[in-house]
Amino acid sequence: MKAAIAVAALCFAVPAAAQDPDVHFKDRTDRVQLEGRRGPSLFRPGFAIGEYVGSSSARSSGTAMPFRRSAHARASLALTAPSLPGEIQAECEGGEARTQILWMTFERQDLAYNCTFSGAAPSDAAFTLALSRHGNWLNRLQQPQRAGELRWNGQTYRAETRYVEGLPWGGGNVLGYVFSRDGVDIGGVALAGMRPTFYLPPAGSADRDAAALLGAILFTFQDPGRPG
Repeated sequence: MKAAIAVAALCFAVPAAAQDPDVHFKDRTDRVQLEGRRGPSLFRPGFAIGEYVGSSSARSSGTAMPFRRSAHARASLALTAPSLPGEIQAECEGGEARTQILWMTFERQDLAYNCTFSGAAPSDAAFTLALSRHGNWLNRLQQPQRAGELRWNGQTYRAETRYVEGLPWGGGNVLGYVFSRDGVDIGGVALAGMRPTFYLPPAGSADRDAAALLGAILFTFQDPGRPG
């Protein structure tokens, strides 16, 4: 009887520890590096994030005229895992633009990037990413500021640009994102290294699927803030 109580207590303690806001999220998540996999075609390579296996294609375009600059990105993503009821498909698209003469900006379309889902995704699934103005001047110098939101199975997950690991200076690149739910950090992705590194909630956590999907969307996003 005592053994059964101890096992039950341990099962309840794992999710509680995974959500403890007083413990840094990197100390209560699984660190997983991106792995390359063979995909459906040369133009749609495969990848793996732990047990999450998928494929993606992405492309970007832009214009750079004397008075107007614009950038557009599009990505297609598929993801499967033992914990998912089937394959999830996502179609994402967005961009930004600005019309400026000398120091005067006449028109600005701030970054907006949205994803729609199909396949085994829940009916309420939706994702949007936009320019964020909440960071201080040092944050803005360190990396472009972004904020996103994923609706998934009745929960709202948020992503914001934040330093995770690696070099602390992006040179115009996005360094990484941290994911949160109900104000508590639950995971993230570091984009500054040779390969993206993901921090996922422990196996069995109700947040693990959403964190893996957020990471997959954000690493395939060809952010206009990334030079080249």
